[in-house]
Amino acid sequence: MSDSLVLTGVKDVRKQTGTEMLRRNPKGGGDTFQLKRWWVTSGISTVYEDATIFDVTNGSGTVKLAIASSMSTNLRIDHDGSFNFTFIGANEVGRAALFTDAMELIEHYVFPAISGGKVMTVTPAGAAVRPTPGPSATLTSVTLTGVSAADDADTETYTASSAGTATDVVFSLTSDGVNDVITKDSDTEFSVEFNDTGDHVLTLSGVSATAGITKVNTKSVTIS
Repeated sequence: MSDSLVLTGVKDVRKQTGTEMLRRNPKGGGDTFQLKRWWVTSGISTVYEDATIFDVTNGSGTVKLAIASSMSTNLRIDHDGSFNFTFIGANEVGRAALFTDAMELIEHYVFPAISGGKVMTVTPAGAAVRPTPGPSATLTSVTLTGVSAADDADTETYTASSAGTATDVVFSLTSDGVNDVITKDSDTEFSVEFNDTGDHVLTLSGVSATAGITKVNTKSVTIS
């Protein structure tokens, strides 16, 4: 997902289109944080900068976007959903920075008031990295275990299983025997009452929302 907003002054957030960016307040009160100037890498004395900080969150985690703001600041911030930002119409603001949730500097931005042109992105030596998504859930196959032969009017139990990392697999079972009766006894077990002789084909389906996939397998059962 993506988000966009306009920061006016140090705390007013307007025209927000999503929920990924959330302005924070210091625990000690006030609207801005005191951050060591992230663009200064050497010097005898430490200089601090007033900054408006946003928590920016997606499925990979949270980062912090710091804006060196003032009461005259006006800035549109667009977030693409992957911790990449576009800054538009920067007024009375010269710098911003992106930190990890633990306040490790990832990169910082120099706006036209200082750069004299386009927004510059600076990646310092030893910079931290953006959070990245963990591995997606997988569903590679489904299997139905049970007898392959039975007598007419018998009731047999079949067990469904899956391969992969998905833990939200929902199973369903059908038969091409029009008179067969299938009862789902649990998340993974089915009772099948076979009616009529001949070859019956059971079809097992497994659906995982997290993997975004459906897997199907079939099992033939001969009814005497």
